Amino acid sequence: MKTMPLLLAFLCLVSVAPVQAGSKSHSAQDSTYKQYVDLRYGPAEGTANLLDLYLPKNNSITTKLIVYVHGGSWKWGSKNDFPKLLVGTLTAKGYGVVALNYRLLKEGSNRFPAQMEDLTNAFAFLTAKAGQYGFNGREFALLGVSAGAHLSLLYTYKHDKDRQIKTVIDIVGPTDLTDADLRKGKNSGDIITQFLGNANPDAPVAVEASPILQINKDNAVPLIIFHGESDELVPVQQAKALHKKYQDLGLRSQLELYPNETHEMRKSLFDVYTKLTVWLQRVFPAG
Repeated sequence: MKTMPLLLAFLCLVSVAPVQAGSKSHSAQDSTYKQYVDLRYGPAEGTANLLDLYLPKNNSITTKLIVYVHGGSWKWGSKNDFPKLLVGTLTAKGYGVVALNYRLLKEGSNRFPAQMEDLTNAFAFLTAKAGQYGFNGREFALLGVSAGAHLSLLYTYKHDKDRQIKTVIDIVGPTDLTDADLRKGKNSGDIITQFLGNANPDAPVAVEASPILQINKDNAVPLIIFHGESDELVPVQQAKALHKKYQDLGLRSQLELYPNETHEMRKSLFDVYTKLTVWLQRVFPAG
């Protein structure tokens, strides 16, 4: 699910004062947020297990965190894809923000479920450090783009043993890796085979790695989905099927579809940003 850093496009859409560089804090002309960069949350080598933490100036133990998981076909991208201007907007509304790296697929290594291990370690770290940095370490929102949305959904349904995730924002995420249509997509088949280490769409690992096949009434959380109806990488049916499963189970979900939009969602990003902000304020209000 390779795509440009979708959220970087918000740089030209979100109106926030420019920020000044700093290792521990970031100050804008009309707002201030605290910044802690490259915190190591797990044992993986290099930068794979680093995260950045941004907190509003008046943070406290009630400050809720939005955790961003980047896209890039599980092979590319980084926490740096999350724009600092969007950090400024969210912290101004009282939220904390986390942007994290995870192990990227490379030459047959770091295959699934390495990324689930990383997310588990990241949330254990955030829970343990909540008192030290000053935020709510019991409740989180997940915001994922493309492959990052897939990881966010799967973590929530299958790996969040303490039920800490309270809502997920899914932007163009693949939800069913057993789907033959997804595997026929441009580059998708080869990438998924590399990610899972198995070319068979009916293999147990493909079932295990498919968020839609893990949902039940006990593990689902409120969900908002954004997807382009002309997505060339992740068929829009993946989003529709996920929303339908929620509806069939009587669960809370909102599906936002964009006619003629491709995987990059370039023309609709401002609408996506506006609606995800409203969603967060409704289902995950800042502490």
